[in-house]
Amino acid sequence: MFTLTSEHETLIQSQLATGRYANAEEVLGTALHLLTELDAENQSWLEEVRQRIAIGLAELDRGEGVDGPTVMNKFPHKFQMAKQENQ
Repeated sequence: MFTLTSEHETLIQSQLATGRYANAEEVLGTALHLLTELDAENQSWLEEVRQRIAIGLAELDRGEGVDGPTVMNKFPHKFQMAKQENQ
């Protein structure tokens, strides 16, 4: 059992007022479904990041990396290029 806050109740009522949902259970069901999808996407993203980090660490172990100062020296140039593209 749980209690909805007044903000949650207001949100549910506003969704019902759109006419897209027949009742509060349908609103909550959709919300829970979307939460499940979001959690799965976040988990997938996290796994992808972990894999990329592992690949990067393996490259560094093989001496394939670029040193920090070299990377940092490229940032002002990349920032300037991005800024020009957005103008």
